[in-house]
Amino acid sequence: MGIFNDNFKHGQAQFTVNTEGFAWVNLSDVIKENGHKTLTVQKVFIMLPKKGKSKGKEKPVLVADNHLIYIPDHCLADVKKILANDEYINAINEGHCGFQTSEYEDTKYDNGICYSGQFVDI
Repeated sequence: MGIFNDNFKHGQAQFTVNTEGFAWVNLSDVIKENGHKTLTVQKVFIMLPKKGKSKGKEKPVLVADNHLIYIPDHCLADVKKILANDEYINAINEGHCGFQTSEYEDTKYDNGICYSGQFVDI
């Protein structure tokens, strides 16, 4: 392949999971229902909301446990890194990527509890 074929691959992220019928949930909902556990990542992607206060702002999404899960904005750089790397995508397709959930306190919010996580090997 030439320089342009190698560096301008559109649609290179090829995940094997079919997300049709998966429900949209917040990470907090998943944690409240199942506690803190490592979710097996089936897919990641970035969406651009068309309305609301997040209109036009890139939002990271994780697919796990038959759910489309909104994850925190600070995970956006990690999702972009995954999408740009075929090795990471293959690891997800093979079931070797997890998302270990966590929580932390932040006084900017009413209840002070925020939910997050990090990508891990499984």
